[in-house]
Parts: sequence; structure tokens; C-alpha cells
Amino acid sequence: MNFKYLGILDEDIAEYWKISEHKNKPILVFDDRKQHVIDKHLKDFGSQEEIEKIYNNLSVIINKPDYVFYNKNTNGLEYYKKISSDVCVAVRVNSGKVLKVKSWYPANKTKLKNRMKKEEDIKFIEESEKIEQIS
Repeated sequence: MNFKYLGILDEDIAEYWKISEHKNKPILVFDDRKQHVIDKHLKDFGSQEEIEKIYNNLSVIINKPDYVFYNKNTNGLEYYKKISSDVCVAVRVNSGKVLKVKSWYPANKTKLKNRMKKEEDIKFIEESEKIEQIS
């Protein structure tokens, strides 16, 4: 099966999300993923051309995301980027030597806002804990 190299898991992202054992692992997308997205998300994107456009920009999304979140429930990273619209690229985090793109789909604005809100809450709690430790 053929694949496309997209980049690596950035060290800062890995350390921030406390998955540093995965830092600098290559992120790949395998050919079958494009068909998966066509089968599952064609209606969401509106056209196969839009799916192809995102596929051709996956390395941009991985290397210059607007936001990256780690989802503990799915053990995956979610890379968000505004291309023609907001897009999410889901990357599976596993113990292997590489990380693999599972899928990409239009980003739900509500989900993105909730992720950002949750992240702000986490930062607030962590900063409060640091202040308490210093006091």
C-alpha cells in the first residue's frame, strides 16, 4: 500500500499534550484514506474535488495547523486548519514507529469552540495549581 509523508509530530505539540514519547514520529497518510473520506464524508464536503484539494494540502495542515488538540478517548490528535473552510485531520497516536492519518472532514464550528473552551479551562486550572504551589 502506498503512502504520502506529511511531516512529523512537532516536539512542542507532543510535550504540550504529554505524549512526548511520540515526538518527531513521521505522520503518514495511506492511499486508502482518500477513498474512506469519499465514502464517509463526500456529502459533508460537497464534492470529490474538495476532498482532493484537502488531500493535497494535508502536509500544510499538519505542519502549520491553526489548532491541535489531543483526544484521550480516541487516542488521536486533531489538527484544525482553515483552507476554504475549517477542516479537521484526525491522526491516530499509537506505539508504532509512525503516526497515521485516519480521516479528514469539515470541522464542526461548535465542536471547535468547545475544544477551545475546554483548553482554556485546562490552562486556567494548571495556572491556578502553579500559583498555589508557589504560595
